[in-house]
Amino acid sequence: MKKNGHDRLGRQRWMCPGCRTTGAVRDLSRRRRAELAEFLGWLLAPSPQPSGSRAFRKRTSWCWGLRPVLEPDAAARHVVMADGTYLKGGGCLLIVIDGLSGEAIAWQWCVRESTDEYTALFSRIPAPDVLVCDGLRGIEKACRR
Repeated sequence: MKKNGHDRLGRQRWMCPGCRTTGAVRDLSRRRRAELAEFLGWLLAPSPQPSGSRAFRKRTSWCWGLRPVLEPDAAARHVVMADGTYLKGGGCLLIVIDGLSGEAIAWQWCVRESTDEYTALFSRIPAPDVLVCDGLRGIEKACRR
């Protein structure tokens, strides 16, 4: 492909030298941002899906594949609770929450609960005064490290 001018909207056009076909690459970022905003508006609000719910589900199906990232703050906590939750589709979500407010501090996706996964999770937060957990060996070893 080689550059072949711009279209009427100012987008770069491209041409294949072998077959002489032309086309422009579409910028999907603006549309994706709008779809994500619509999806989050539905997900976080107590309202039903908008009219044309089948089209809405098809349009926003890619949003379910997003893995959110939570940047932990550096504040030391007195009490934190840590546990792993196994998901139906496979995999596990390790989560650490503040014992006083119930606010999520950090989380990590993994295949199963293990010492290495808990160590990686705990390395991102300052050591608390008290840790409340289910007492599995993986978390126990990670606390000793």
